[in-house]
Amino acid sequence: MPQLDVSTYIPQVFWLIILFSVMFGIFIGVFLPKISSIFQKRFENTRQADHKIQHLSEATKQLQKDYEDKKEAAVQDTQNHIDSTLASIRETHENRFQSLEKEIQQELNLLQNSYNQQYADFEENYKGIINEAVTQTLAKLGMKNGR
Repeated sequence: MPQLDVSTYIPQVFWLIILFSVMFGIFIGVFLPKISSIFQKRFENTRQADHKIQHLSEATKQLQKDYEDKKEAAVQDTQNHIDSTLASIRETHENRFQSLEKEIQQELNLLQNSYNQQYADFEENYKGIINEAVTQTLAKLGMKNGR
């Protein structure tokens, strides 16, 4: 059997060492630098991506803070505007209420004067007639006007 012949071992070992050395040299000289370059680029891209993420995170935090500040300012401005509008409405309402009270009081005074005048006119116009009617009624009942 030729596989077990010891005389063939030395050339097989020789060619094994030669081919292994050539393959190892090609691997170290060609493939390893390419793989190393790829890993270096990945590492650099990862570091840049981490830096961008950190920068964007800080920018996001700043934008969030600016948003909250502007929102708070807008809320405060809106509240101030609402308060001033309500104060203006209250003042207008109070002025209108006072104006209406004055008008109502004047109308009541006019009505009271009119009532008093009509009562005085009625009393003056119909006092004689009422006295005459009372006198006639008492006379018919048989009473005198003095009682």
